[in-house]
Amino acid sequence: MAEPNPQPVQEAAPQTAPAKGGGGVMGPIVAAIIVVAGIAGIFIFLVKPALRPPEAKTPSELNAQQKQGGGGGDGSVKEGGGLKTPYDLGEPILVNIQGDNNKVLSAKVGFIINYNNADKKAELREKLIAKITENRTILVDAARVYLTSIKEEDLRNEEVHKMYLKRALNSSFTIIRESVENDKELGPGILQSEPIYKVLLPSFTAQ
Repeated sequence: MAEPNPQPVQEAAPQTAPAKGGGGVMGPIVAAIIVVAGIAGIFIFLVKPALRPPEAKTPSELNAQQKQGGGGGDGSVKEGGGLKTPYDLGEPILVNIQGDNNKVLSAKVGFIINYNNADKKAELREKLIAKITENRTILVDAARVYLTSIKEEDLRNEEVHKMYLKRALNSSFTIIRESVENDKELGPGILQSEPIYKVLLPSFTAQ
């Protein structure tokens, strides 16, 4: 009796070893994220602070006086060996400027006065301001002369105009200084050699 045909023996498929390192492609991705985060941390904590420019700080003495309303309680601020107080020339100055469009410039001019007041008396400051006001037309005329020389294409150069206005106004202070020094209460020495410390242009428009 013939034996039945033997069935072919099937070999067991080899088992694949489990992937190591976090399961397939996720392992390298996680590692890359960790490296990038580490580089970002180094940049934030080490490189970025080194690139940041130093902050400008107000001197502690000046800052304290500004919080208290200025030196001596008279609205002025002590800085650089003298007291400084604001002043303005009143209404905006209107002038025709040079150019093809016939524009009219309206400029409100103010400035910071640099003066000496050893006793920090408020009444001396008030008297000084009154003396300057008596001669304000001299300052207005000096400002007007400069403003009329401005050309239309130079209107945007406000910082340059402030510099030249400062020169013009300081030059016109000669008569005012004589009036101040002849005053018995004020006397010589209360005004600095260049009384105008800084020029301000609260408004500066042309149309």
